[in-house]
Amino acid sequence: MIEAARGLGATVTRAPEQLSESRFNSEVLSEAIVRGTLDRREADLPHHVAAATLDGIPVLFGMLDGSALKGSVDQQMRRYRNQATIARSWLGSEAPNLQLFVTAPSGALRDPAWRQLAAEIEADDRTCRKLVWLFEGSPTLEDAKGFFERTFIARPWPVQQLRQRLDSMTNIRLPEGWEEAIEDPDFDFSGLVEQLIELERGAPA
Repeated sequence: MIEAARGLGATVTRAPEQLSESRFNSEVLSEAIVRGTLDRREADLPHHVAAATLDGIPVLFGMLDGSALKGSVDQQMRRYRNQATIARSWLGSEAPNLQLFVTAPSGALRDPAWRQLAAEIEADDRTCRKLVWLFEGSPTLEDAKGFFERTFIARPWPVQQLRQRLDSMTNIRLPEGWEEAIEDPDFDFSGLVEQLIELERGAPA
């Protein structure tokens, strides 16, 4: 997924390690509290979790196991919500931006039960926004890019094409008189439009 994000032009940086660990921000201040709660918290956290920052947005990555049984999936998502709560405690003002991307098992894309569960997960906005990656067979780089097209790093056009378009704009020249009219502070919107129309009428054919 990280490789796919980079392939779409996203800026990927390492997230603080604490986002995927088991202690709240406040717990580092008291080892007595940590000793009393660590065992319980690890039992309530996901088995697979990682974190990264994509275009400045903190993201947790997880993986759902097993069959498309609502009870099992709900239990796994409860663990991920717990992890997201810990991550938010370390993010300060960035906490509302936290997102969670989880992958379903291979073949989930063609399974109506998994599609229904994925819709329910994504509709649940408790703790953070969540998105589920459904795919067929073994996931590919193109599959991952397709998933990211649903996320905040989606680009309306390929990065290389964007650069080419920006480069081509450096060669564009406005019609004679337009630049002066646009920069004239005496024109309001209507006056500017009228002036541009007049300039067009007076332009040689």
